[in-house]
Amino acid sequence: MRYLGEILALAVAILWTISSLASEVASKRYGSLLLNIVRMIEASLLIGGLLWVVTGSPLPTFATKEVWFWLAMSSVAGYVVGDYFFLQCFIMIGARWGELFMTIAPPVAALTGWVMLGEDMSWMAMIGMEVTLIGIGMSILSRNDDHKHLHLKLPVRGIVYGVIAGIGQGVGLVFSKQGLLLYREHITATAATPDAYLSTMPFAATLIRCLVALVGFVILYEALRKAGRERHPWGLVLQDKKALACASLSAFVGPFLGVALSLASTMYTSTGITQTIMSLVPVLILWPSHLLFHTKITPLEVVGAIVSVCGVALFFL
Repeated sequence: MRYLGEILALAVAILWTISSLASEVASKRYGSLLLNIVRMIEASLLIGGLLWVVTGSPLPTFATKEVWFWLAMSSVAGYVVGDYFFLQCFIMIGARWGELFMTIAPPVAALTGWVMLGEDMSWMAMIGMEVTLIGIGMSILSRNDDHKHLHLKLPVRGIVYGVIAGIGQGVGLVFSKQGLLLYREHITATAATPDAYLSTMPFAATLIRCLVALVGFVILYEALRKAGRERHPWGLVLQDKKALACASLSAFVGPFLGVALSLASTMYTSTGITQTIMSLVPVLILWPSHLLFHTKITPLEVVGAIVSVCGVALFFL
């Protein structure tokens, strides 16, 4: 099917918008690290159950050591490092600049994909990426929040954290695709009935990433707790039912469905295009955030959304 990769990436952006809204509610009660631990546990259980039903094993049967290596590397880069520095960036320089630095991820993914995998992008796709990112930037910088002025003097550490987060996301996606390519090659060569394993391959790859991320988040959580920088106790997970419900919704549409479909998208189009379309979340979240949290939408945000949609449309020409 033509443009299947782009369609899957757009579906991921919608799923991640829902996940972001649910995570916003849960993170205010759990904190980001505890929330991520809950999400990884629930997503792992969901994927393990799916694999058990379809393939007869809750674990990725045909994943070689090399597949585990690349998917583990993608998890560390995208989940653990990317998410942690993204949060620190938010704390130091604010949400608007933090999200703006995340627009580094698409060009990083495109460049890394070109170097590692020999991926190429047409001139139209490159223009589409530029237009989309400009629109996203317009929407982010025009956001109406508690700060009346957008300060241009940013702490160096906040900038560095934002750059690391964006690079981690972009590189992590390419590492994931490398792992998937090796995974598909091994399944095709060794499985007696490869169809079932190939159809669930993105979920199996996501399970590996979730398990590695879970270990990473637990280590980080314990380190910060012992240092007195993590104030959310383990017992809070079961005590706050509203937060648990939101975390469960976030886990289902985020790591379970969204991440698996994002990996599937990279198998049908370049990582740069996938990452660009998935970066639409700050634009897609405008209207539902207005309905749920009564955030104001500025005219420039609307213009930015329209520009972003036009940029994405160029991928389909």
